Amino acid sequence: MSFDAKVFKVLIASPGDVDEERIAIPQIISEWNNNNAESNNVVLLPVKWETHSAPLLGDRAQGIINNQIVTSCDMAVGVFWTRLGSPTGVSESGTAEEIEWFIENEKPVMLYFSSRSIDPNKLDIDQYKALKEFEKKMRKIGLTGSYNNIADFKEQFLRQLSINVRNLLENNPVKKSTQKEVTEKAKELKKIIKQDAFYIEDYAKEGQIKSFLVKGNTTSIKDELKELGGKWNGRLNGWIFPISKKIEIAEFIKKSA
Repeated sequence: MSFDAKVFKVLIASPGDVDEERIAIPQIISEWNNNNAESNNVVLLPVKWETHSAPLLGDRAQGIINNQIVTSCDMAVGVFWTRLGSPTGVSESGTAEEIEWFIENEKPVMLYFSSRSIDPNKLDIDQYKALKEFEKKMRKIGLTGSYNNIADFKEQFLRQLSINVRNLLENNPVKKSTQKEVTEKAKELKKIIKQDAFYIEDYAKEGQIKSFLVKGNTTSIKDELKELGGKWNGRLNGWIFPISKKIEIAEFIKKSA
């Protein structure tokens, strides 16, 4: 029999080394739907870039993914094991950029780090170091979980999924904040997430975005930024460029990172 229901989209965010988890997450969501959808009038829809995005030119790849799927989702589950992923020109990796968006928009994020054994012959040391630095930053925000095997992950995710669905239904995942508190919180989160990195940030003036900033620890690339047409803005603490150069600068940032 049919029933009316709210549909919540769940973004699956991860690098490419957690195939088992990416297979397991839609299965767990399906199990949750089978057991809870009708009684709660809620249906959960798993969303992955490989099934919900389409090829499109005109922007960097992660920017297109963000516009097509990330910003329409209600919650996210992020999973890591040995890799963080490739820089996007805006963040340390595509997965990190997606998680950052959910944090800044105060949407639920279920973030897990695998402690399964690792084959040292297959380990990318630079990627592993970057991942551990990212994990350290996330722990400062209090968003991380860990698991030892797939069965452990499934059990944790299913239980915590129910908690977050309940919070969404009650429309009360966090206490109400004043605009000043939200602004200060966003600044602090950006400081934690972006420390020791350089990144791109849109700059709005009179309600329109006509330029963007390259911010962060840009000392090592300041000469190149100047040659590319950037102008240092001390008040905004970043290098300012016209929006027309965004793709070019994003590619440069990606290579530099």
